[in-house]
Amino acid sequence: MGPEDRLRDPNLAAIQKVGAAIVRDGKIMVVRKKDQPSPEYFMPGGRMEEGETQRETLFREIREELCVDIDCFEYIGSFEDRAVFEGTPIIIHAYLVTVIGEPTAASEVKEYKWIDQHHERQGLAVSSIMGKQVIPALVKAGRL
Repeated sequence: MGPEDRLRDPNLAAIQKVGAAIVRDGKIMVVRKKDQPSPEYFMPGGRMEEGETQRETLFREIREELCVDIDCFEYIGSFEDRAVFEGTPIIIHAYLVTVIGEPTAASEVKEYKWIDQHHERQGLAVSSIMGKQVIPALVKAGRL
């Protein structure tokens, strides 16, 4: 069984997260966490809490991490890979999000950046879900 097969192994519980693809002026926001051991940036958002819906998680996490509220949101897909820090299967339920106001890094978020689809040319590392799945999906849909 290879690593790709382990992602779909029903015996391994996948981490369930909800992520916000916040796009503005042709760029997408990525964040880094405080005390993060790796250089990758990833999508704002976080783990679903017990009994919480994806929508509730999305609104809570964006308010906690970026001190803004969500104006509108649209589901863009669920993406699977391995979690950067935990090394376990992860599923990110991603939403295209428009926020109200100017974000401020808060809670566990150390910083955020606005990047375009050519982030690699700028030497900026992003998580594999962002770089290989979310950004290409947004480009294909004409959203980025």
